[in-house]
Amino acid sequence: MSIPSETLVQSFPLLGGPSAAEGPGRRSDIDAKQARLATLLERTKCDGLLILDPDNFAWLTSGAVARSVLDPAALPAVYFSAEQRWLLSANCSSQRLFDEEIDGLGFQLKEWPWHQGREQLLADLCQGRTVACDVPFGNLRSVAGELRLLRRTLTPYEQACLRALGQVVSHALEATCRTMNPGETEREVAGQVSHRLIHRGTLPLQVGVAADGRSRLYRQFGFTSTPVRKYAVLGVTARKYGLYASATRSVSFGPPEDTFRAEHNAACKVGATYLASTWPDALPREILAAGRRVYALTGQEHEWRLNPQGHVTGRAPVELTLMPGTEELFQAGWVVTWNAAVGAARSCDTFLVTDQGPGVVTPTEPWPLKRIRIQGADFVRPDILQR
Repeated sequence: MSIPSETLVQSFPLLGGPSAAEGPGRRSDIDAKQARLATLLERTKCDGLLILDPDNFAWLTSGAVARSVLDPAALPAVYFSAEQRWLLSANCSSQRLFDEEIDGLGFQLKEWPWHQGREQLLADLCQGRTVACDVPFGNLRSVAGELRLLRRTLTPYEQACLRALGQVVSHALEATCRTMNPGETEREVAGQVSHRLIHRGTLPLQVGVAADGRSRLYRQFGFTSTPVRKYAVLGVTARKYGLYASATRSVSFGPPEDTFRAEHNAACKVGATYLASTWPDALPREILAAGRRVYALTGQEHEWRLNPQGHVTGRAPVELTLMPGTEELFQAGWVVTWNAAVGAARSCDTFLVTDQGPGVVTPTEPWPLKRIRIQGADFVRPDILQR
């Protein structure tokens, strides 16, 4: 049985670019990761590596996810030696995992009976071996920190997957903004966004809809039974291929209120400032300091204190929160979500750090845009859709 599109990016062409099938394949991506793990095993003098963290499971399988498994103690795992790799799974999950997630990718199977649990299988696997693990587990050597640093830089295959995810996220937000009606509740609008995501095999992790300025009071908003009368800010974080992307879009029924328009313009200026500095070797605290100066110039000098400004994402929703004291330099292949917020307005999108500058992961479809010039270069941010 072939692997479905939920787990294999090669199954469809990327909009605005060549088919992902023309790029590196998923199996070769896993093979390359295993070669890096072999180097890690040699350096740590370990015979094998046990992977229990679901985020690392998705990373080292290049996109497999353990859908429908609710008990953390029953989640599938993977085990790598320098040359071989195994899926460790309950007998009730292994067939689906091979049919839908990892068929043909070079994994062998070690299975435990669901009614006995996985503890004995893991103990037998580690017996007589020096084994590293990605989480604290018994007396195994933890290499969690090393693995987090490795997975933070996306491979070319993962970047293709991420761009495909970003297009789905943008479409779900923008199509909902174009078709939602005045009087619909935040819940109804959130349901429309979620439907569009799930329809394309994408899992909504967080969906927010703030009607008529509620986001001015609640900086990290969800959705309620409040009806949308004048305008709304929509935001989403979603997962596909074991990767995450976030974005926001705003819509107004009629001309935007003057206050909301001013707030949105200020948020876009801050977001463009962050975007202009998203290059390899950039220092996050310096980027945030530049953003604070723009907040002040727009008369919103305290707004940065009210909402997190951004984070590195990838295999986890938040790989690294960007704070004024963050000293880790951006690296090519990292993924950054910037989230400038002023009053009720949000300017949030996800970007890939590249040697050619920031690459937008969540691009707009036909949508009003704001062009902002910073140091002689133009940067584009999504404007308010007026209907």
